[in-house]
Amino acid sequence: MASTVDSEGRGMFTMTFAGVAATTAGAIGSAINPEGVRLGIIRTYAYFSTGSTGAANLSAGVAADATTEGTDILSAFDCIEGTVGGKLFYCQAVPVNETEEAVIWEAGEYINLKGSATTVGMAGKLFVEYIRLA
Repeated sequence: MASTVDSEGRGMFTMTFAGVAATTAGAIGSAINPEGVRLGIIRTYAYFSTGSTGAANLSAGVAADATTEGTDILSAFDCIEGTVGGKLFYCQAVPVNETEEAVIWEAGEYINLKGSATTVGMAGKLFVEYIRLA
């Protein structure tokens, strides 16, 4: 069987986010799978133009709906201004151990951001690089 080259099988998704007082999943940001097909997340980055004014941790990950917490992209990440303000961070999406499964983003699923406490003052962008699996 001959191999083929498919340069259309990848993409980058950007989500702008802003901190809020609420601590419910999806309150900081929530976005549905933009392709409507199964995606494999290969890299994620978070840029913080400003950090939170209060002590809070940020979680981000794939979930079945817009109000369920996910932690497979970021888990309890310190998002206070002194730590993140004006910085770009690589977020783990594909495991270091190559025998572990990478993050799959199914059609109809969401990426949700959640703070452990108020994240007021925080602002930035989440960049998600993916490959189309379907």
